[in-house]
Amino acid sequence: MENFTIEVSERAGLGKGAANRCRREGFVPAVAYHKADEPLAVQVPLKEFTALASKARRSQVFTFKSSSPKLNGKAAIVKEVQQDYLKGRVIHVDFQTLKDDEEITIDVPVKIVGEAPGVKLQQGILAVVTHEVSVRCLPKNIPNSITVDISALGLGQSIHAEQLVLGEGVMLHDEPNETIVSVVASRAGEEEAKPAAEAAAAAPAAAAAKAPSK
Repeated sequence: MENFTIEVSERAGLGKGAANRCRREGFVPAVAYHKADEPLAVQVPLKEFTALASKARRSQVFTFKSSSPKLNGKAAIVKEVQQDYLKGRVIHVDFQTLKDDEEITIDVPVKIVGEAPGVKLQQGILAVVTHEVSVRCLPKNIPNSITVDISALGLGQSIHAEQLVLGEGVMLHDEPNETIVSVVASRAGEEEAKPAAEAAAAAPAAAAAKAPSK
């Protein structure tokens, strides 16, 4: 299992000048906050954070390693990352620290598995409407992903949020009727079905035309 422990230290200076100095020294200025605690100005090594973030899932929990007793051993999730897109580097991170006995609301990615009969046999197209679901749970119960099995999904059918299997201690925080994935008709399938439908509609008229007059 990947270790998502990251070095974190307190930041002495605040303001734009201090943040720029922090970046020049190879760190990313950040803030670690919790609703019950005072926010802490912190910094993390740029290279280390970038390497870990590239492998992290959306709901990844990081563990702080620090010489500061306020930070060492704390678990946190990344709430926001600011980037300089011209230079292609992270310039600020917001961490939300977690408490073991306190539920949080978090977005978890969905993982599509199986092959839909509506695609394989009925020429439909798989439409993934959302790639993540909002759930509420304790930090220890945060799922890596939520599996969505489409192996029974036919043409014109959908799977909604209320149908998902979330796991023990995990509650849905999205709207229950939110669509996760659907199988919709493809244009090719519609075009192939159109002549057949037209022929079926024309058949009674053709039969009537051929029938002898009374």
